[in-house]
Amino acid sequence: MPQTDTKDTVVVQPDAERLFCETALNAAALTPADAATVADALLEADLRGVYSHGIQILPRYVRGLKEGINPSPNIKTIVDAGALALLDGDNGMGQIVSVKAMNMAIDRARQHGIAAVGVRNSNHHGALAYYGMMAVEQDMVGICSTNGPAVMAPWGGVTETLSNNPICFAIPAGDSYPIVLDMAVSTAARNKIRVAAARGEKIPLGWGLDRQGQPTDDPQKALDGLLAPMAEAKGFGLAAVLEGLTSILSGGPVAKEVPRDTLFSTDVLHPTRASHYFQAIDVGRLAPIAEFKARVDDLARQVHESDLAKDTEAVFMPGEIEFMTRERRLKEGIPIFAAVVQSLDRLAEEISIEPLPR
Repeated sequence: MPQTDTKDTVVVQPDAERLFCETALNAAALTPADAATVADALLEADLRGVYSHGIQILPRYVRGLKEGINPSPNIKTIVDAGALALLDGDNGMGQIVSVKAMNMAIDRARQHGIAAVGVRNSNHHGALAYYGMMAVEQDMVGICSTNGPAVMAPWGGVTETLSNNPICFAIPAGDSYPIVLDMAVSTAARNKIRVAAARGEKIPLGWGLDRQGQPTDDPQKALDGLLAPMAEAKGFGLAAVLEGLTSILSGGPVAKEVPRDTLFSTDVLHPTRASHYFQAIDVGRLAPIAEFKARVDDLARQVHESDLAKDTEAVFMPGEIEFMTRERRLKEGIPIFAAVVQSLDRLAEEISIEPLPR
């Protein structure tokens, strides 16, 4: 859910955020091109209101690049089988290999109609919608997923076994917004619980479980405990399937094999050796693209024409709220929590760059 604009925020202009992120990442030894890629992904998350994957994570990225993540990865193609490929990210920033992988999937979908690219030996790569939208911009359907350190137990258990393995589907549209479903299969992302803990706020019951597997509204108990799978056993089932699509298919560390050091640090993003999956479908191979988009528009119209439940003002397609948030923030600026701004000021002093303008 997009971040709510509240009184305890500082409004930052998008260009200022982008420049600050690029400068900080350059200082951490990323090339200008790679710094621009990561900065763009962070900015897009904040523009869309997905604060858990926006600039608030930048200090952990910068310190991670100084303490284990490879700032100059040699990304290699391990398998090249036409419509299928596998990349090794060389322990670099996840955004860098992920952009390369999705571009490869798009290029090969133009040749074959559909293509998939797996990635292993990568790291946290931010919001999946960023990569799904790359396909949409080329009139393709984008599908992507990632694994990560274990934070969820099997349904009914209390041993961390799987990550919250998010998945994104992105579908182009005509006059309506594209359909973009980007979700973790836990009830809430761990970074959202981190933000609540940093702000001294309670979390909704159902977001996290304590060490005994019981629901808690205390974010620290949830961070010390477990993420709750969405829809109970169904969420756990999705996580298991997506583990197969990411780590097992790519040959990366599986489930509890994924390093968990980063979970226990609020300051540093340690290497995770994460695995990703990217797929692109050239819908123009199946139907004229204008016809396809018109049919997506018709679906959106049917949804919007729904009778409303009591106390509901409107219904939305997946991704619509984020697109509207983005349009507003491009004009009005991005509200960033004051606590996050303070952490960015500390980072600026730490690496000797100018603070974030506001």
